[in-house]
Amino acid sequence: MVKTGERSTPRIDKKRDVKPTVHTEFKETIYNLASITDVSVMDLVEEMTMYSIRNKRILKDLSPYFVRDVFIDKTLYIGHRNADRLGPTSGGINFVRVKTRLTQDVFADLAMIAYALDVRPARACAILIDDALHSQDFLDGYIKRYLTSNVSDHQFLELKKIFEYVNRDENYNVSWATLLSYIVREVKEPLTSIKEKVNSFIIKSWQDK
Repeated sequence: MVKTGERSTPRIDKKRDVKPTVHTEFKETIYNLASITDVSVMDLVEEMTMYSIRNKRILKDLSPYFVRDVFIDKTLYIGHRNADRLGPTSGGINFVRVKTRLTQDVFADLAMIAYALDVRPARACAILIDDALHSQDFLDGYIKRYLTSNVSDHQFLELKKIFEYVNRDENYNVSWATLLSYIVREVKEPLTSIKEKVNSFIIKSWQDK
């Protein structure tokens, strides 16, 4: 006999949809980074959100805007009723939504930050991913991990030599993200993978010099 009126137990690992609203230029930057590293925008935004939630420096910088006390990752952040409020995202044609999906645990942390800021979770997510994208530590770590996983050991060693060589000059401070973006722009051949582009760049733009 079929039972009715009973809810199935929700899956613990089920993800929650979150749709932060961002500026169109910001969206384009996210899409470009996702395209370069061959990941979905949804996955990239999820990683950016998790990075900011776990980054104590970012949370410390946000804490002056907390209007309520909140306990995150064993740290108590004190809210202030008179704190400046970040408020909702500006509207208009220059702002669009992007979508991500977060695990229950990550969404719970996001909801706590939203509660502290007195904004909706989607707004808190937009603030956090903006902080991640403007963090050189995030970009360098993300690109370095991507290159490590997608090029050969020899190619990565050659890229590291280029990276160190360029940064010897005090007038330059090249990041891994800048280097990868430069490679993608400079290699004109219709190559399909980053591994092929990196190899072409190493051979034609570095080893021949």
